[in-house]
Parts: sequence; structure tokens; C-alpha cells
Amino acid sequence: MAMSFSVIRGIGSVFGRGSVEKKAKALNRKADALEEGIDREIEHMAPGGGDDKDIKRYFSALGIKPTSDKARIRSAYISRAKEYHPDISKEENAEEMMKLINEAYSTLSEKSLGVGNLRDERKSVAAIEKLALELYVRLRNSDYDRMVGMARRGVTRQEFMAIIAEFCDWNKRFEKVEKAITGRLDKRLKSLEKHRQKCADFEVKISRDNTEAVASINRCISGINESLRKGYAIRSYADLAFSNARERIMPMEQKQKESLYRSMG
Repeated sequence: MAMSFSVIRGIGSVFGRGSVEKKAKALNRKADALEEGIDREIEHMAPGGGDDKDIKRYFSALGIKPTSDKARIRSAYISRAKEYHPDISKEENAEEMMKLINEAYSTLSEKSLGVGNLRDERKSVAAIEKLALELYVRLRNSDYDRMVGMARRGVTRQEFMAIIAEFCDWNKRFEKVEKAITGRLDKRLKSLEKHRQKCADFEVKISRDNTEAVASINRCISGINESLRKGYAIRSYADLAFSNARERIMPMEQKQKESLYRSMG
């Protein structure tokens, strides 16, 4: 039996819609992975305190990401409340879970908190500065051992002066520290920006009738924007921390340089 053109077109529309929604979900999954990578780098650079862990537990209880807005928090709360309300749920821990869900919703909605909001600039700068100084000392000790080792093998005065000059180039050494701390974050931010553009290009192509896919990709873009905001905020804190660390290192290295050259006569 032959099908009419309208029926064939309707089938094509169904398959097309399914394909679009599948693509939207794939873009969301990729965004989630990239955002988690940025969160790991932020946690490495400026570890959160006890309150940070509590807030993460709240997001986990509601089954949402730290980048979620108030509307998403409320939607997740309603969904979880239906699932774990003691009068409805048959789960053994329903009452305990409902208490946590209420606590999570109250905290997150009233204070509009996210992991990024909990990272006080002063504490983040101090944490990154401490990390930079620790890495610098380790790298400097390694360079010093290398310098002494080369001297013991027997070198000319001219060669040793060149070795000392290289050792005293603390700016070059500190640049390695900066790259070690922020290199991965910079790459992840760049990758997330590229993915945001992919999502934006895809959003333009979606039919406005496909409200589910449009909403999904818009939530994805919103989450990406929040993750980028957090990432670039911590990156700016890192720049400030590096500046502070340089100010502490410079006078000490200058004295060390003068002492080394004096010892050479």
C-alpha cells in the first residue's frame, strides 16, 4: 500500500527530531565532561574547605550541577521530593533523604550558592601563592643540585659562570611554575570555549518547535558560561598569586645571585 507524501514527511520529521535530541544530549555530555575537568583543576589550584564539601553534597542530593540556576534547583527539588517523600516512597532511608533534600533546597535557593561563589578571592589567592612557592622551592633545589653536580665534574671558569647565570635566572624558573599550575586549566578553558561555539551553532539550527532540544541546549550553554566564569575567575586569582610570589622571591634571589658572584671573586 502506497503512503501519502504527508505521511512520509511526518515519519521523516519524527526521525529528524529524534536525531536532533540525540545530538543535544551528546553535546550536553561533552560539556559535562569538560566542566568537570575545569572543576578538578580549580580544586587542585585552590582546594575548597569544609563548607565547600557540604555544598557539593547538597548539589549531589538534588542530582544537579553546581552551575544550576534557581529554576533548575527548584525543579530538581520538586522531582526529588516526589521520589523520597516518606508518605510516598518505600525507600528505607526516605525520611533521612527528605531531610537532606529540604536542607539542600533551603541552602541553595536562599543563598543562591555555587562552588564558584564559595571561593573567597583572598583565600584562593593565598592557596595558589602557597602552591607556587612550594613548586618553586622544589624546582630551585633540583636546579641547585644540578649546578653543583656539573661543577664537581670539572668545568672551566667560563663554563661555571654560565652555569651560575642559568641558575640565577629565577624568572625562567618561575615561568615553569606558572605553566605547571595553570597550563591544564588554560587548555580546558580553551576547549570549553570551542565547545560553547559548537553548541551555539547547533542551537541556531534547531527548529523552534522542538522545545525539548532547544531547552536542553540552552541549559548546556548556560552551564558552560558559568563554568567559564569560574575558570577565568580562578585564573585571575592565579595571576595575582603569581605576582605576590614573585615579589617575595625576587629579593631573596637577588641576594643569592650577589653571594654566588662574590664567591667567584
